[in-house]
Amino acid sequence: MIHGEKRWCGNAVSADFIQLLARVRDPEPGERRSAGLAAFVIEKERGSLPGGLRAEPIDKIGYHGMTTYHLWFDGLRVPETNRLGSSDAGRSAFGATQSALNVARVHTAARAVGLARGALEDSVAYSHERVQFERPIASFQAIRFKIADMASEIDAARAFTWQVAQAMDDGHNVEKEAAMAKLLATEMAVRITGDGIQIHGGNGYTTERRVERYWRDARLTTIFEGTSEIQRRTISDRILGRA
Repeated sequence: MIHGEKRWCGNAVSADFIQLLARVRDPEPGERRSAGLAAFVIEKERGSLPGGLRAEPIDKIGYHGMTTYHLWFDGLRVPETNRLGSSDAGRSAFGATQSALNVARVHTAARAVGLARGALEDSVAYSHERVQFERPIASFQAIRFKIADMASEIDAARAFTWQVAQAMDDGHNVEKEAAMAKLLATEMAVRITGDGIQIHGGNGYTTERRVERYWRDARLTTIFEGTSEIQRRTISDRILGRA
């Protein structure tokens, strides 16, 4: 029987199942905090929730392509047969979650690159469309240099994301590199989409242009799957050892 709550669960209602990491016992003295954690599969019908589980959608400023929920577990019954791993799979359950996070972080880096590329493409098109002083703003050096910097940063983040994804596919431990890719790409995406708004000027601060949506979506990529600060913690721990 599960009690508690979880904020930020994407597509919880529309999913066929929910995977849950829950504490089933307190760690013994000297054990890691991950001891006593176990993973469960919550089976459900698509479009509904089982008894003992309630959800409310979170009103986000962006990422509207995914409905995200706050979940409340109030005596949800999950059979022992739905438990993943061994009878005391605390470390393995947490380790599996960490491995999944590595994949998710590379996915998020790729999403961030896509958002930045969208902002760049729209900004290039707009710079040819928008005319000031009887010529397109694409002819202004300030705009041209900004476009050059945007394109360079995007390609650098894109290449590194591909490199890390390939290393992951090859079976290498990429915990540090996945954190680096996410940190590099998502922080880049926030800058680039912000530059896209700047190039669009006042028109960029309207919902008439897609660039404002790119910025809102990019801003979330620096937060979910571990914030930028968590990525820096992971990277520095792998380089310097745990503090």
